[in-house]
Amino acid sequence: MTSCETKMRFEELCAGRAMGDLSLEEDRELAILSEELGVTPDLAFELLATELEVELLQKSIEPLPAALAARLHQCADKMSAPTVHNVIVPNVPAWQKIIRNPVTGWAAAAAILIFAALNTQKLNTTLSPIQAEARLRTEASDLIERKFQGQGTFKDTSGQVVWSDSKQQGYMTLSGIPKNDPKKSQYQLWIVDPKRDEAPVDGGVFDIPSDGSSVVVPIAAKLALSNPQAFVITLEQPGGVVKSKQEQVVALAKN
Repeated sequence: MTSCETKMRFEELCAGRAMGDLSLEEDRELAILSEELGVTPDLAFELLATELEVELLQKSIEPLPAALAARLHQCADKMSAPTVHNVIVPNVPAWQKIIRNPVTGWAAAAAILIFAALNTQKLNTTLSPIQAEARLRTEASDLIERKFQGQGTFKDTSGQVVWSDSKQQGYMTLSGIPKNDPKKSQYQLWIVDPKRDEAPVDGGVFDIPSDGSSVVVPIAAKLALSNPQAFVITLEQPGGVVKSKQEQVVALAKN
């Protein structure tokens, strides 16, 4: 893919994100392209979509409910410049004038949401699991990758796991796992590292939000790993266990 094609694909995925119809793979691709181009997806497409929605709302000339107008007025009074650089804060009195205008009240509501989103994007430096996995793939030179195979009644389970010893960081991408009720049971990862210990290392407890959904799960190893040979997912009691009897093995990934 040429540089031009890469930028076009990046913009296409940004537009898809604004529409809310990106798949898990497309979301991961967006994170990878963001790393390659050295840019962070901005809210340009989201702002355009919001602007169009506001225009449709204004045509209806529907007044802003008094209760909502009062709450927005209070928000405007509390707005102050954040400590992050290169963030322009709108003049508060101007916001108050817009909010008091019943015709443009909805536009003000949308504008405040946009302003909050912009500030959140600037202030929140935490990466999503998908973005973090994509970054690990680009930064780790010792990355290992294994495929999961579903076991027994969980034969439809599939996915992959990536791990870096130097980063002590890894992620699982899973699909086909049945949804669990956290009050009754939870999934737990076990990591087999012969150099570490004979007993598998606890890799963390996690939940699946919906049947068959594709999810990216961060690995939360309780001990440092040096040469993991296998990754095993089991179904355990809520909160997980210290030592698994492996009565319900969900999936296995090994050399």
